[in-house]
Amino acid sequence: MLSIYYPSPHTGTRAMKSLRAFTLVEVLVVVIVLGILAAIVVPQFVNAATGAEHIAASQLVAIVQRKIGESYARTGEWPTALDDDWFSPPGLPRNPYTDGAASLTVQNIAGKLELDIKHSNGGPIIYWYNQANGLFHTRVPWQGNNADTLALYNRVNHVKAVNY
Repeated sequence: MLSIYYPSPHTGTRAMKSLRAFTLVEVLVVVIVLGILAAIVVPQFVNAATGAEHIAASQLVAIVQRKIGESYARTGEWPTALDDDWFSPPGLPRNPYTDGAASLTVQNIAGKLELDIKHSNGGPIIYWYNQANGLFHTRVPWQGNNADTLALYNRVNHVKAVNY
């Protein structure tokens, strides 16, 4: 026997409700909420990356300073140069503030405890090693003013420099 199906009057309404699309206002609300969340979250990631660079630079300075101290303990003199074999792989570790290879300026300044140049001043950021006292430092990026740059320099290089 053949049976005929007659949909109920409510079936069509339910089908139309399931095909309903979002209104422009609903889409705008979602976009605005996502924009607000992005404005809150993105700066957190930027700050985390910058903080990681500072921590990496600080650890690198401590490692190199320890290697210099070990050399001094063996020989009784500050090394005249940093030995590439102190590091694995050989060579001075890359400065976290730069993309290129590490560069080093060796100074021999008798009696000088602090370095005059603490930030890159727009040039390449490099390491400094003072043969006279065995101090190893890295320049830091400019922080917008002398006080903040000096504070970062002190934190990264484990010093308490007061002059700029």
